[in-house]
Amino acid sequence: ALEDTLHEVNLSTQRLRVLPPSVLSNSTLESLDLDRNKLRSITGISKLCNLKKLILSKNEFVNFPNEIQSLVCLERLELNQNQIRIIPEGVFSHLPRLKHLRLNNNRLCALPRDLAACGGSLQYLNISNNLFRTFPQPVLQLAHLQELHVQNNALRQLPRELFQGQSLKMFKASGNPLREPPSEVCAGGIRQIRNYFNHLQHGLAQEDKRVKTMFLGASLAGKSTICRSLKQGQSKLVPKEDRTVGIEISEFQIEDFTFLFWDFAGQLEYYMTHHVFITPQALVILVINLHIPGRLFPLLRQGKVAEHFWSQSLSTLIPSTSPGMASVMWVFVGSLKHLPWNAVSDRCMLSSCLSL
Repeated sequence: ALEDTLHEVNLSTQRLRVLPPSVLSNSTLESLDLDRNKLRSITGISKLCNLKKLILSKNEFVNFPNEIQSLVCLERLELNQNQIRIIPEGVFSHLPRLKHLRLNNNRLCALPRDLAACGGSLQYLNISNNLFRTFPQPVLQLAHLQELHVQNNALRQLPRELFQGQSLKMFKASGNPLREPPSEVCAGGIRQIRNYFNHLQHGLAQEDKRVKTMFLGASLAGKSTICRSLKQGQSKLVPKEDRTVGIEISEFQIEDFTFLFWDFAGQLEYYMTHHVFITPQALVILVINLHIPGRLFPLLRQGKVAEHFWSQSLSTLIPSTSPGMASVMWVFVGSLKHLPWNAVSDRCMLSSCLSL
């Protein structure tokens, strides 16, 4: 619906492809909402020299609209949920009053250097759901930034300098393959992140050498046998009556590394709980019994579990750290020789199920 006053116009969801002349002729306009249209350009918007708020989210922008640099009074700009890949230099240096900037859900992998020109005014920045692999350095020049969103990119490291000032009040970084600080630290909030860097700076931080190790597989595949054999350093067959019910958690020490063993029951009803416990840093040991003829993946053959169950489950639960890269690396340990099973059909089923 069209809401037109002296200072505010709402033209959202109007399927517009060009800006109406009646809007461009209103030089006193301060707020313009063009959300959810079909715009690819905003030719003529430079005439709105008093504009303070411009909403261009959910349109069809591929190229950043350069005419925005003429809107020197702009305080709030929203260009989220478009397909913008590059923001040219020389735009933000003309926006000294910009306080609120939304660029999330685009295709950005870098920010222009002149974003630092907004350092005296910008308080809110959202660049989540883009393609950033390294943290954009211009953000470090935003001295008055209070809220920053960088979720769901491909960031592995956050700069210490981001957390040295006291202006930042809210920071969100989930959905990144972070190593420094670790995702678990970032989940604790800004205070935990600052503590982490402070400990590093003063040599108080210790490397975490705990490895979460999960044993998955069908019922009676031998998960508990492998788990106990590893802990005892010798083969330890677990009787059928002692099989795991639910989850058994134990520890295993190798030098200064501690492996936290999570032995999951293999019954079908427990499969739906896996997503609660699997994390990107976990070591997952998938146990398959190839010695029983005619029983390789019996649930698959009976049609009770979809093909590729294990590989698809793990790939879904563990996001890829790089675009186009596999999220799970499979390492096979064992032997396929001298087994009483159909070497051709079962080997093909094994390869198919693990998407090899």
